[in-house]
Amino acid sequence: ELGIPFPATPARFDLLEDALEIVKRLSTGEVVSYEGRVVSLKDARLQPPPLQRPHPPIWIGGTGPKRTLPLVARYADVWHAWGSPGSLREANERVDELAVAAGREPSAIMRAGSLSLDDLDTARRHATKWHDAGCGYLVCGWPGAGNAQVEAFARDVMPEFID
Repeated sequence: ELGIPFPATPARFDLLEDALEIVKRLSTGEVVSYEGRVVSLKDARLQPPPLQRPHPPIWIGGTGPKRTLPLVARYADVWHAWGSPGSLREANERVDELAVAAGREPSAIMRAGSLSLDDLDTARRHATKWHDAGCGYLVCGWPGAGNAQVEAFARDVMPEFID
């Protein structure tokens, strides 16, 4: 509707895979040539290179077994998926298997979950489940109660999870 191309899912994943490879390569500051499925580069260079080394953190979200999880295993520094620790158990194990197959240590991929802060007792219980499942980052939904609720969470709940 906005005149922006929105190709079919396989084509979008081909573009994403090219983009991930290109970002990693260009972040080195070296001259890069790349022949991708959708995007190609010849003698490209990013100057100045990013400060983060070896590249800015790459976050990938989703649980698709055919394309998303293999990309997570190959490229992600952080994997963010919607669900609960229990509902993501199989996908989490699959990411570990795929990471090993790609020559990566599974622990190099931080797991991120989502957490609502609307009710602090519920947030505490869910944060405990995520923590126990090895999640290293929680993306928190902004509560309807606003800043006061976020401050209460930071003051009353977060200290329980700081090692």
